[in-house]
Amino acid sequence: MVKIAVLGCGLMGVKIAGELAYHGHRVKVYDSNMNSLNTVFERMEEDKRYLRTEGLLTHKNFIGQILCMSRLEETVSDADFIFEAVVDDLDVKQDLFERVSHLCKKDAVIATNTLRLDGAAVVARTSFQERTTGLRFLFPVYYIPEVEITPNTFTSPATIEKVRLLLEKMGKTLFFRSGGEPLILSEDQREERKRARLEQIRNSSGMTYFFESTLPALSHRGNNAPPPDDEEVVYRSEHDHDCAICMDRNRDCVLCPCHHMITCHECSKMLLNRRDGCPICRKDISEVIPVYLS
Repeated sequence: MVKIAVLGCGLMGVKIAGELAYHGHRVKVYDSNMNSLNTVFERMEEDKRYLRTEGLLTHKNFIGQILCMSRLEETVSDADFIFEAVVDDLDVKQDLFERVSHLCKKDAVIATNTLRLDGAAVVARTSFQERTTGLRFLFPVYYIPEVEITPNTFTSPATIEKVRLLLEKMGKTLFFRSGGEPLILSEDQREERKRARLEQIRNSSGMTYFFESTLPALSHRGNNAPPPDDEEVVYRSEHDHDCAICMDRNRDCVLCPCHHMITCHECSKMLLNRRDGCPICRKDISEVIPVYLS
């Protein structure tokens, strides 16, 4: 399980977070707009209903964990990968990248989902610029295998390799932008990939050989998709009982009325005092109940 932060709860941010959680990763989602943050759970449920209806979801729920965070530091402090998907405004992105680079781990990869902005300009004020890159998931994220990478002048080969390994384990194919224009798929191209994904699900029983016959230029073997319901695996790690906020103390309380057990008592009190919502479902917290494990 990889720890990932997604910054921005717009259309692409929510779908990127959902795709990452679908493949078993722990995803923290952040947005400075509380109204947008509070609708993440609802929009992801809509996505899951659509995927089930279309036959594109091989199990009932996303395997990974999704947490909605209202504080940037809490979102990025322990992340291995940080995917930015905020409005395509250079000043906004520069400010966000600068702040994030001082709050996250020094080896965390920070990627921008920008469509047309210059990547080097986006990271101009960022610390450790060698771990930054452009990375754009193609729409619709859930069944498009290609992910476009646009390294900037600072991006190191090690950063590109980290991104490649993460994406290939998700059944994604990394490709470099050719020329100055981003790849934007037509409706027919999206439908072709959707049909290929459905065929892959029907034939592979959870083992992916992504689009090998229909997209030979971008396909490769060896990627694992989440198993279907009858083969579902629960991803666990030594950190599964850590508080989602401080990542230091154990989870030892239940939030009411949603009954999620996701934080330590100290952090849950902090959420309650600042009138923040549950990190999982964003429901208001009315009470915190301590839990004592024998």
